[in-house]
Amino acid sequence: MKYLSKSQIREILLQRDLERGIAKLGDLPLPHTLKGVSEAAQLITSYMQRDSQILIVGDYDADGVNASVIMQRFFEALGYAHFEVILPNRFSDGYGLSLKLLERLDAVQKYDLIITVDNGISAFEAGEFCKMHNIALIITDHHTPQDSLPTCDVLINPKQEGCEFAFKDICGAMVAWYLCAGIKLELKASIDMSVFLPFVGLATLGDVMPLVGINRAVVKKALQILRTTDAPFARVLLQKLGMLSAQTLSFKAIPLLNCAGRLSDARVAFEFLTASSLPQALQAYESLQILNTQRKALQAQTLQKAQDSLIQDKAFVYAIGEWHIGVVGIVCAKLAQAYQKPAFVLSDEGDGVLKGSGRTYGGINLIKTLQKTQESKPLLLEFGGHQGAVGLQIHKDNFAEFMEILHTCVQNEPESESSGVLGYVSACDIDMELFRILEEFEPFGAHNPKPHFVCDDLTLIDSKPMGKHKEHLRLGFKAPNGERLYGVEFFASETVREEWCFALTYDAYFGRLCLQIEG
Repeated sequence: MKYLSKSQIREILLQRDLERGIAKLGDLPLPHTLKGVSEAAQLITSYMQRDSQILIVGDYDADGVNASVIMQRFFEALGYAHFEVILPNRFSDGYGLSLKLLERLDAVQKYDLIITVDNGISAFEAGEFCKMHNIALIITDHHTPQDSLPTCDVLINPKQEGCEFAFKDICGAMVAWYLCAGIKLELKASIDMSVFLPFVGLATLGDVMPLVGINRAVVKKALQILRTTDAPFARVLLQKLGMLSAQTLSFKAIPLLNCAGRLSDARVAFEFLTASSLPQALQAYESLQILNTQRKALQAQTLQKAQDSLIQDKAFVYAIGEWHIGVVGIVCAKLAQAYQKPAFVLSDEGDGVLKGSGRTYGGINLIKTLQKTQESKPLLLEFGGHQGAVGLQIHKDNFAEFMEILHTCVQNEPESESSGVLGYVSACDIDMELFRILEEFEPFGAHNPKPHFVCDDLTLIDSKPMGKHKEHLRLGFKAPNGERLYGVEFFASETVREEWCFALTYDAYFGRLCLQIEG
């Protein structure tokens, strides 16, 4: 067996970076290359010069909340006071810029200009409403446009036709950040745009954007800032999570930001990110933790019920029931991973309409697939999203036919993303030097998987159940040189093998290396 040396591992990772495209912050495209930014910046500054009332409409997920925070912080930095940020409530307002929201806010009487962030590409009724009532509308979004576009004064979306922006797969918060950069240039303002990058980084992780190109560069810089800034929310995250990495933020911080909009009101997450003092941030964090505990319990119940009624065929899995709409997306993601197929989870709203989410698996582009079904036969009442995640509504009576058409429209499934296994290593080389080499190539995530290795000279010494329900295993190993190594295997009751596939992490709590064993 030929083991990889540490120098070989570094070379393999360097080559992988070259193939996926290395980017630095200096490689960020200029604002005007994002179609609509220059026009929107000019329009916004003209309204600001007249002290017009501006409404910013965000979204209730981590991306939309962070995009809204960026807009709030930016206008505050400009010293402009005539604006308001609204995060729609999932249950009372629905998604994004809706007629229901505009009427609730008495928009005709209160606002001269509306700017959406991380939503709006499907706001057809709201667009017509704004035009009818002479309210200027700027839509900034990153979700894939349909064939027709909503009425608005300016549209900013890297995926719209004619946009030559070099990176299409960016989150809504980055689109908002680029709009702010364009306004800064238009006003010739002296504002450090890097102070908003932590929010762009959190949103990029929250929306599971590909961690290649500028996304990776931004997340890397965001992590550096989060570890050193005095911002109260960042101090709390550092205190509670111990180590801020792409992995800890994705699995521990992002669920907290998302749970507010799922179960209650996204304003709780917004208040955490904008807290002006440590006590305020801690209070908001505790509120998020309470909501997240409720979310976990509700999610577990819904997942079990969805599995009990699950329908599985060759290409998809799906479940229909009276689910809590706030958790269908995350339950859908769990099913896709568990059954290794794209999944749909739909809630029966009781009025003959099914409303829910879809999550991809194996590289299938869900939004393009749904677009093809609509071209074949327009059965969906509403739909939107991107490659990995979609939202949709459909009449219950049309769902069976929709699934039939969906199967015929599925593209040839591309090769799944590589598992990231680089090769074999000796247990004698699993040390802090190897960990530091891997650190050089962080952050890891979507489209840039964490490197995995296979080891065949580890000796298992002991294994003990761990976790609240004893659902995981804590493992003890010995290397040929006598060194003790530690590992964890999640969702395993026993482990018997001769080779160990693992990702290397650092356990900040115990202060030691940890092998995260893959099943």
